[in-house]
Order: sequence, then C-alpha cells, then structure tokens
Amino acid sequence: MGTRLRMLAGALAFAAAECWGQGAISIASGGIVNALGYQNKLAPDTVFVIFGSNLGPASLVAGSPNYQDSLGGTTISFKPVGGGAAISAKIVYTVASQVAGLLPSSITPGDYAVTVSYNSLTSQPQTVTVVARSFGIATSNSAGNGTAQATIGNVNGGLSLTRFTSGSTASGGYTWALTPAHPGDTVVLWGTGGGADPANDAGGTSGDQTAAGNFQVLIGGRQIVPLYAGASSGYPGLWQINFTLPADIGADCFAQAQVSAGGELSNIVNVPIAAVGQPTCSDASTPAAALAALDAGNNVNVGGFAIAEITSSITQETASGAVFSFTPAEWITLNSGPLFGACRVYDRTYLTSGRDPGSPSSSLDAGASLSLSGPNLPAGFGMGKIATVYGPVYSNSPAAGTWTGGDYKLTGSGGTQVGPFSVSTAFPGAFTVSNWGDITTIDRSNPLQLIWTGSNFSNVVIVLSTTVVSGSTQHLTTINCTVPGAPGSYTIPAAALGYLSAAGASGSSSGTLSVQGTNQGTFTANLSGGGQLDIGTLSANLGAVKNVAVQ
Repeated sequence: MGTRLRMLAGALAFAAAECWGQGAISIASGGIVNALGYQNKLAPDTVFVIFGSNLGPASLVAGSPNYQDSLGGTTISFKPVGGGAAISAKIVYTVASQVAGLLPSSITPGDYAVTVSYNSLTSQPQTVTVVARSFGIATSNSAGNGTAQATIGNVNGGLSLTRFTSGSTASGGYTWALTPAHPGDTVVLWGTGGGADPANDAGGTSGDQTAAGNFQVLIGGRQIVPLYAGASSGYPGLWQINFTLPADIGADCFAQAQVSAGGELSNIVNVPIAAVGQPTCSDASTPAAALAALDAGNNVNVGGFAIAEITSSITQETASGAVFSFTPAEWITLNSGPLFGACRVYDRTYLTSGRDPGSPSSSLDAGASLSLSGPNLPAGFGMGKIATVYGPVYSNSPAAGTWTGGDYKLTGSGGTQVGPFSVSTAFPGAFTVSNWGDITTIDRSNPLQLIWTGSNFSNVVIVLSTTVVSGSTQHLTTINCTVPGAPGSYTIPAAALGYLSAAGASGSSSGTLSVQGTNQGTFTANLSGGGQLDIGTLSANLGAVKNVAVQ
C-alpha cells in the first residue's frame, strides 16, 4: 500500500509561482478548493488548496505526513462565521502562490471565514462552506478533470492506472500497468473529502463508511454501491472508493464517473471502459492515435470543415470551419456523457461570461485562405481567414441556391501551423424530415421519432438541446445522435430526453432541434510542431433547424 500511496500522493502536484518579494498577502477570489476535485465546498479530513499571493516563502516548503499547524511561517485559520473559536488547519505545503492544508475531522459543518498568515501578515478573510462530505476524485492531470487517477484491483496486483490505451510506467521501483477498465473489474477511485475520520488525521483509518455516508458511484448511467468507501491508512486525508463495474456495463472510452456522498456530488471524471478482452478502448469519434495522445497528455488537433444548407425561417448556405486544438480535458469533456444507443448526452453548466468547457482552447493557422471547388461555384471561391482571440477560423457564404448534389473539394496550401491538405465530399441530393411539422413540443417522458426521406447521404445527425440562462450561469444540455441514413427513421429514447431541461421555444430558456443528412470526407495534414492532425473532416450537410418547447 505504501507505494500506491506515494503514487497517488503525486495527484497533489502543484506549480509553484516565483515570488518577487513579499507584499500584501491575499487569497484569490474563489481560491479555496478541494485539492483533488477543485470544488469549493470542503469536508472534515480534506486536503485543500488555497491560491493567492505571498501566502508563504518563495521556495516550496513541504511537511511530512505528521502535519503541523505551522510550516515555513504559514498558518491557516478557519473561524466560524456565526461566532466561536477559530480552528487551525494542518499545513501540507506552503509557497508564495499557494498553500495546501488538511482540515481536522473535529471541524463541524458550517460557514467559515478563512485567513492565511505568513510572517506576521494576515490576509483578508474569505468565506468557505464546510459540509459533512464533499469528495474530490484524483485525476491524471492533477486538475480535477479528465481521466481519473484510478486503479484496478484485479490488474497487476492493483499496481495499475486507468487509461485509454495499454502500456506501462515505472514508479517507486514498481512497474505500473496502464489499461482501460473492463466490465467486471474492481476499480478504486482515490480522493479526499470523504468526511470526518479522526483516525485518518494521523494517517490511520476507521474503516468502511459506505452506509454512514450513503456513498454511491455514478458511472455509465448506473448507480453502484461501493464495496468500500473510507480513509486509506498511511496518508492523512486520502480516501478510496472501491467498486465493481457490472458485467453488463457497456464499453465506453468516455464513461463519466462521479461519487455521491452525503448528498454532495464530486467532480466529474472519465473512466475508460473497453469491451471484455480488448486491451484498448475503441471509439468512433476518436481514433486510436488520438486516444494515445490523450494518455500522453497531448492536445487533440482536429480539422473540422463543413458546407451546409440549413433551413429555419430562412435558408442559409455556408462554408466554414477551422483546425481546432483541444486539451485532453476539453476533448474528454466534449465526448463524455451518458450513452443511449446512438445518442450521447452532453450536460454542462458554466458562466455566461465564460466558455463551454468542451470547446477548444485554440485554433491553428492553415493558410491565408482555403480553396473550394465544385458544382455552381465560381473559379477562385474559397474560405477566407478570420482572426479570433482563439486563433483563425475560415468562412464564406455562397449565393443562394449554390449547393447542389455533387462532389466538392476543399484545398489548403498550408499555413504556419498546418501543412497542405486536400479533401472531397458529396453534397446530398435531397433531404426532408417527413414529420417535421408535427414536432412543436418535446415531451421528455415519451420517445421522439424522426422520419426522413431523400437521396445521396450516408448518415443523419440529430442534435436536440436546451439552454437555460439563470443569472450569471447557463445550463446547456445536448443530445447528439449520428445514425445511418438508410433506415429512414430513428427514435430518441425517453431516458435520453429526460436529461433535457424544461424550456420554451424562445427566451432565456429554450429548446432547439436540428436534423441533417450528411456525407463526410476525411483528410490528414502535417503539423509544423511535428506529427499530423488527429482528425480531419469535410462534411456536407443538408437539413433543418428550429426552436421547440420542451416539457
């Protein structure tokens, strides 16, 4: 167990910023978080991090597992907002930009004014809420998102880490197996914030608290009662949740997992699940090379371009796209969510002033413009480059009536980041949703059937979403379904529709339905930084979109 604890202790990694001399000591707004899950609610026996300025010495000072109330001149105080004696946290490490502490199990739930003191200077207080349990799951990137830093008890004697692909890594004199989980495996989620355990304050454990804390693991649309949920001996603040994946759980590279404890939900993480007997995950949206890139912590680079004719109240014809670069966490977030047949549910909440956590963080330069040729297009037609804060995007709008059944070709001569490429695809001959006029309201308790006719398209893409804006946040839920065009119909199950929010057809809470017949060509291109695009596509889409009420 000692080696395993040292491996998991690495999840408490941090980047120490250089201090340019001590000035005013301050805690960043919202800068008190669970050290592994990064949620703002804390629990007794939790390792937490405080971000700010001049919180400690310029160079890192780390404590031993027998943590003390003071380290390197830094102390942390939790004073009850309603009055009462202040409680000192144990110090795990301290440096100018951040301090990690351990909340004692004796602290009671409530609101606390938290201050950090360093060398006789004290910060202004910041209020934080302490609850009975608020579990944070360790992740491979130590940022609280992406792939869980989970182990599998029945693989390599437990010396294993969940990943998309198979491999191994050496640490602590041991060889650790890297592998996706499989149905029937016993998985261990490691974290902090499981709740009070006085024995663990000194590195011991009081044993299983599954029933006392009403612990559940939510994964792949299933609710699983753990085999064990409790503190792990040897490291104060470290907890483990052991559970067995059902034998009939579906293979899913992007299976979302959360822990529910005491009514509080943990951060969302990814646990790759492969089919029995398969050494690596397999996913239609993410090639094997991209899965390996995710495991290596590298960005996934995607060339996504489309020519489209979409009808709402009017018909618009567009040509647009970009070469997007996703961090591993962004790509995993974009592709995660419960699966229902051909439909993936993507559910997220974020600030209206921020950006979707599943959107790419940047785009790459593929040239000054991209050439597009095909039926009805004039010579020299292309997508012009438009500068954005994230990087270049490419766009043009042809004259009405341009797109027609036939082959179109997109060519890039190369830019500063993306090399030359060429790709072709066929625009659909016709596409009509036969029951389009009948769909004005979505009943979440009943399946939704879509029926279509047309010619010369290989797949149909259905996107149903609700957006609810409340104050400074928005809640966006999207059901994405890609199905073969040949059957002529598809039914979205009520289980998937149940994730949508109640919404009107317009306003701050609204629903949208889009159905498109599509063909897709694929390409690759060299990158100036080395390697190639992970994914490159040119889609030709013909369809319709409209606002719908959801009840």
